[in-house]
Amino acid sequence: MTQDLDELRRSHPAPHAITLSPLHRARLGSRVEQGIRRYEARSRLVRGIAAPATVIACATAVAAVAVLALTGDPSAPRPQANREVVTSVAATQVLDGAARRAMTAPTLAVREDQFVYTRSATITNEGRLGEGIALGPVHEREIWLGQDPGAFGWQDDVIREFGQDWPLEPSGPSPAGARRPTYAWLAQLPTDPDALLNVLDREAVPVEGQEQEQATFDLIGSLVSEQLMPPETAAALFRAVTRINGIQVERGVTDALGRPGIGISRSDARFRTRTTWIFDSSTYELRGTRWFFTHADGTPDTLFGATAVLDTAVVDTAGQAPGSQA
Repeated sequence: MTQDLDELRRSHPAPHAITLSPLHRARLGSRVEQGIRRYEARSRLVRGIAAPATVIACATAVAAVAVLALTGDPSAPRPQANREVVTSVAATQVLDGAARRAMTAPTLAVREDQFVYTRSATITNEGRLGEGIALGPVHEREIWLGQDPGAFGWQDDVIREFGQDWPLEPSGPSPAGARRPTYAWLAQLPTDPDALLNVLDREAVPVEGQEQEQATFDLIGSLVSEQLMPPETAAALFRAVTRINGIQVERGVTDALGRPGIGISRSDARFRTRTTWIFDSSTYELRGTRWFFTHADGTPDTLFGATAVLDTAVVDTAGQAPGSQA
């Protein structure tokens, strides 16, 4: 797990699959929808259980948000006020610690012509359909996300993985929003946890019987895991999670690089998935995420993906590394 990432990248010169976080898969849009479904299908069968379409499908469902916002969705969650903190004392301590740490970050001035850069270590499922999970080795991924708020502001977005650059190209208009969050869009979100949850509940559309609270939790994870955001927004997101039922603390967890930490998890019994965020146990810095399939027969959960965030920055050009000239 901890071997040199450059060596791993050299040993994988050709891509096995375009490996995106749930948030970034959603940004691909319908132009490659069939390809996404083929990739998701590789993870659907674990020990004979037809698992739902992973956490990835949750974020993909966000693509329908713009239509729902215009037409109205009678099944959309009703706004709530004064939600109680429902997490345990231990979970609340971790999430409050993460919120306090978030508030120590600087507020950035990110221009619309710039890009948010993220470098991560990643583990993905490379198994064949029907043969269960076969995790590949840890490898490096870099992503450049444009900040143009316009409907076609995604046109220069790039992911670099397995030695190749891949454009992120939705097939149609995709303005800044939950599906394509920019720093400026995140800055305009409510910072009151209750009001913020009301927004996110509308944006996180459950799929295939998934619980609403799980969809919201996974959407928040997509926003905080590989993204730069205003300190107040990040703190509000972590504090909003204390209002979500089913949050658990996990001890002795590790990110994709094997770095130890403390986990904040939520499982969906119907959806048969579990998402775990890994925080530094001392500083409460969010280090990475793990995704699991769960099993009705009580057997141990099956890991199907993990990340470890290594670097985030704002750069002027897609493909530009932090500290280098465009």
